[in-house]
Amino acid sequence: MSLQRAKRNATKMTYSVEEENESDSSSKQIKKKFKKNTKVTITECKKKVKTQPLLRFNPIAWSRLINVGKVLGQVDTQGILNNDECILTIQLNDIGQQNVYKEWFDEDQKYELDEKSNLIKPFGFKSNLHYLNQFEKRIQNRYYWDNEAVWNDLYKLFGNSYLRCRSQQDYNYLSKVWLDSKVKIKPIIDVFNIQIELDVKNLMEIDKEFKVQTTKWPVIPDKKDIRSYQEIYNYEPNPNQEPYIEQIKEKLSTSKRPIKCDKDCVCFDLSKMGTFSYVNITWDSECPNRKNRVECLEHEGTNQPCMNMSIQSKQHQVNKFKQEENADVEETPCWGIDAYTRKVIMNILPLNYDETQKNKFMEKLLLAINRPSDKENAYDMRLACDYIIKESKLMSSHYNQEDRKMAKQIKKVIKYNPEGFRIHTKGFGLVCVNKQGIKNNSLIIPYLGEIYQPWRWYEKQDFIKKQMKEHNQKDILPDFYNIMLDIHRDDIKGIDFLFVDPINKGNYSSRLSHSCNPNCGTVTTVSNGTYIIGMYAMREIQYGEELTFDYCSFTESKQEQLQALCLCGSEKCKIYYLQLSNCKEYNGILDKEHCFLTRNAILLKSCSDNIDKSNEDSELYSKYRIGSSVLNDCPLWLKNWVGYILKFIDQERQTYKSELNLKYEQTTEVEQWNHFTATQHSEDRIQNLIFTLDKIKFFLNNSDSSEPPISIIGDNDLLDSFWKDYSSGSSNESSFFNELYQLFQKHNQKKMIELIHLIYKKKQQLHDYKENLLYIHKQELLLTRMLFLTLSHMLMQQQYTFHHEALSLILYMMAFTYTYFKPYEYVGFLSPPIEDLEWRKVGAFKKKCKSEGRAYSSQFVWGQLIGWFKQTVAAPQASLSQDRRGTLSYPAISSFDKAGDKAYPFQQSKAQSSRSFFIQHLLDKPSYMWPPETASWSYKNTYKIYGTILFEQFYSTELEEDFLDEVLANHTLEYDQKFQLFVKYESKKFKHSIDLFDKFKDIFQPYIGDNQLNYKDMIVAPLRYRRCKFENNSKRESYIENLRSEGKSEEADLIQKFPFISYAI
Repeated sequence: MSLQRAKRNATKMTYSVEEENESDSSSKQIKKKFKKNTKVTITECKKKVKTQPLLRFNPIAWSRLINVGKVLGQVDTQGILNNDECILTIQLNDIGQQNVYKEWFDEDQKYELDEKSNLIKPFGFKSNLHYLNQFEKRIQNRYYWDNEAVWNDLYKLFGNSYLRCRSQQDYNYLSKVWLDSKVKIKPIIDVFNIQIELDVKNLMEIDKEFKVQTTKWPVIPDKKDIRSYQEIYNYEPNPNQEPYIEQIKEKLSTSKRPIKCDKDCVCFDLSKMGTFSYVNITWDSECPNRKNRVECLEHEGTNQPCMNMSIQSKQHQVNKFKQEENADVEETPCWGIDAYTRKVIMNILPLNYDETQKNKFMEKLLLAINRPSDKENAYDMRLACDYIIKESKLMSSHYNQEDRKMAKQIKKVIKYNPEGFRIHTKGFGLVCVNKQGIKNNSLIIPYLGEIYQPWRWYEKQDFIKKQMKEHNQKDILPDFYNIMLDIHRDDIKGIDFLFVDPINKGNYSSRLSHSCNPNCGTVTTVSNGTYIIGMYAMREIQYGEELTFDYCSFTESKQEQLQALCLCGSEKCKIYYLQLSNCKEYNGILDKEHCFLTRNAILLKSCSDNIDKSNEDSELYSKYRIGSSVLNDCPLWLKNWVGYILKFIDQERQTYKSELNLKYEQTTEVEQWNHFTATQHSEDRIQNLIFTLDKIKFFLNNSDSSEPPISIIGDNDLLDSFWKDYSSGSSNESSFFNELYQLFQKHNQKKMIELIHLIYKKKQQLHDYKENLLYIHKQELLLTRMLFLTLSHMLMQQQYTFHHEALSLILYMMAFTYTYFKPYEYVGFLSPPIEDLEWRKVGAFKKKCKSEGRAYSSQFVWGQLIGWFKQTVAAPQASLSQDRRGTLSYPAISSFDKAGDKAYPFQQSKAQSSRSFFIQHLLDKPSYMWPPETASWSYKNTYKIYGTILFEQFYSTELEEDFLDEVLANHTLEYDQKFQLFVKYESKKFKHSIDLFDKFKDIFQPYIGDNQLNYKDMIVAPLRYRRCKFENNSKRESYIENLRSEGKSEEADLIQKFPFISYAI
C-alpha cells in the first residue's frame, strides 16, 4: 500500500490511542489467533465481559403522548383525519373562525381559490403526514423528542386534511375538531416536553461505566503529542547485540519452502485467493502456498504478476514513491465512539428501523465522523449528522433518505445532553484514500518493529511498570503497539514466539487502531525462508474507511481492562480492547488440580528424577508441537518438568471441555464451540509455558549453571539442620533444637530440656553400632520425629507462659513430615540495560527513562517455574517467598515466645476456637499461605530447608488420600493412639520394623506417664465424619438435633465434641 502523509503533519508522527484516558495497555498482551464464532452465543465464564451493553431504556414520555392521538380520535367523530373522503352526517354553520386554517401553515404561505370546494387553499404545500394513524405511528416509533416537533406534525396533519375538504361544511367541521381538541391536547404535550427531559436524563445514566471518563474534552491531536518513530525496513533485535541477534535470527529462519505454482493457480487474482480462517489459522485458498502461509517463488508457464509475493517484492516500498494523488492510505487523525455513546444512539433511533438497519447506519455514521473534509472538528456529532444530511441529497451519495432521517433524530436529542454523544480521538490512524478502495486479500504493509525474545519482552514490561510506579503513574495504562509473531505449528522445529514492538522503530502499520469488527488482520507469513508478520485486508475497504485490526489483547488485571475502553463503535464491540485472561471458572481447574503445593511437588520430582522421559512424553510433544526451538539448551530436569506440565495442560483441556459439555445443552454447534474454547485455553497455557522456558534458559545461560533449582536434602544434612552444634549449655541457634532449647530454658521447662538431651545422647549412641551409615541416619531421623511427637504431647498437658498450643501443633506436624528439600544457590546477574525508552511513548510522564538492567536473584528459577502460567509477576522469587509461608516452611520457634499472643493464622474472631478453625482451614485450603495479619509468626528460614506435612500430602503418593485429615484430627488424642498413627505412616513411608518402634518408644515412656490427660475432652471422629461440612454453626446444631430426635445420641455427641467439622469451606 502507498502512504499519503497527513497534510497538516509532514513528519513521521503518531498519537497515542485513547488519549483522553492518558492510557492504553502496559500489559502482557498476547496476540490470540483464535476468534469466537459469532453464531454461537454461549459464554464460558459467568463473569465474562459483556459484548454489548444491555438496552434497558424504558421511557414514559411516549406512552403519555399517545393520548394526543386518542383525544383527536374521540373529537373527530366523523373520521375526517383518517379518510380521503368524508361524508358528514351533521350540519355545521360558520363557527366564526373563517381564518383558522392559517394556523396550520407557515406565515409566508401563499394561497389560491379552489373552485371545486370554493375554499381558499395553500399553494404548493407538501407534507407526507396525511392521516391521524400516521401521526400515531410516529408516536409509537418515538419520532418526537420535543413539543415543537409534535405541534409541527399536528399542523401538517390538519393542513393535509384541509386540502381534502370538498366544501365549506367539511372545513367547518375540521375547524371545530381543531379548536375542541387543541384545548385538550395542549396539557398533554406540555407534560410530554417535561417528561422527555427526564427520560433522556435516565438514558444517559445507563451503563455509564462504559463511558470514557475525561476531565478534558474534546482532545484534538497536536503535533507535539504525536508519537514519532524511526522508520525501519527489517526487524531489529533487542538487545541489538550478540548472542541475542543470532538467537532471534535462528528463530525467524525456517525450512518451510513454497512449491511451484502452475499457470492456472488462483494466486494471480486477489478476488480468488480465498479468505482467512481464524479457526484454522490459515487462508482458505486453492493456492497451496497461500494456504500454507508461505509466499510463492516460482510459477510454471506464465509471467503474470503473482499476488502472493507482495512482501518479498517489497511492493509496499515501491508504492511509497507514488505521487500523493495515487496513494492508497493516509496517515491522519481518527475518531471513534465508545460503547456508551453507541448505546445512546441505538436507543434514540426510531423504532420502525430494525437492528440491521440501525447497525448499518452506525457504520455510515463512523464514516461521517472520520470524513476527510473536516478532521479538526470531527469530535462534534452534530457536524457528522449535518454531513450525512447534506450528502444524502446527492444522487451518487453513499448515504440515503433513511440515513438522513436517523441523522436528524440524533440532532433532536443532542440538545438535551451533548455528553451522551461525545466523539473521542483515537490518535493518528490510517484511512483509505484510494477512490477505488482496497481489495480484499491485499497486503497493506509488513508489521515491523523491534523484535524481542519473551524474556526480554517481559523485562521491558516490568521495567515500564516500575518506572511508572516511581513517577506516580502506576494507575495509568501506557500505550502499546506490540504484536506476537508465532512460529507456525507445522514448522519442523516446533512452535515458538517472539514479540514485535514498533513504538520506537517501525513503519505506519503501527498506526492502525483497534476494532472489534476489523477490516484488516495480521498473519505470520514465510517469505524467502524467514518469518514476517503481514498486515492484510480481510475484506473490501471502501474509500474514506479507517483501517483497523483486532488487537486480540488480554490482560490478567481487571483494573487495566476497565481503563481500556474501546472506541470502535461497531456492532460487535466488546466494550474493552483488553479482555480478561484469568477467567475464574477456567482457573478453578488449575487451583484445584494444579495448586501451589502440586506445582512444587512436580518440580521436586522433576529435579530428583535423572531418567530421560522424552520418549514417554513424545506424544504430548507432538500434540502441542513442542520441538527443538523450545527444548534446545534445556537440561534433563527441565525437560522432565515440561513433560509434567504438558500432562496437566492436556488433562485440564479435557476436564474443561467436559465441564462445558455439562453446562450447556448439546448441539453440534455447541460441541464445536466447546472444543474450540477448551483448545483456545490450552493454547494459552502452552504460550505461557514457552515464555517461562525462554526465561529459564536465559537465566541458566547467564548464571553458567544448569543445576536444578531445588533438590531433596540428604539425611545427614537434614540431621545437621535439626541437631548441628547442639549441647546442653549452648546459646547457639545454628540448629532447630538449639532454638527449641533456648525457648524451653527461658520458660524453665526442665523436663522437656532433659528429654531433648536424652534423645541427643541416644542419637549419638547409634553410631557406636557397626551398621551402615545410611541406616543409622534413618534411625536418627526416626528418633527425631518421635521426639517431635512426644514434645508435642507434653506441651498439651498443662498451661505454659508461651504459645504452647501452637508450638505443640507445629511439632506434631513435623513428626509426620518426611520430605525436606533445599534450593540451589545460583549466581545472580544483571541483564543488558533497557535504553531509549521515552515516557511520552509509554505514559503521561514526558521525560527520558533512566537506563537499567534487570537484577536476577538466585531463586528466580524456582519462583518462575512455580508461577509458569502467568507472566505478570515482576519478582517471582518474592511471590514464592510469600506463598511458601506455612505451606512449605514452618514458622520459626521464636514465633511462639509470646505469652499474650495466642492467635492462629486465618482466625476471624476471638470468639472462635481459633485452633480448630486453623486446622479446618488447613484441611480445606492446604495451599493457602499462612497470613501474618492475625498471628505474628515469623517464617525466617535460617536453615534454608523446606518441607511440611501439607507438602507431604501432595508429594508422597504412597500415603493415603486422607493422610492429612487423619493426622490433624488426632492431635489431641492420648499418646498411645497418636503413636499408633505415627507407626502406621512411618511404616508406609520407610518400612521400619515394629521392633524398632517398640525399642524407641520405651525411651520416651518415662516422659509420657501412665495417666493421659484428654486435653479439652477432645476425641477423634470416624472417617465418615471428617469430611462432614456445615455452611454455618446453626446448620450444624440443627443437624445434631435431628440425630437426637432419631435416637442417634451417640453420633450427635460425637459431632458436638469434634470441632473440626463445624464449618465448611
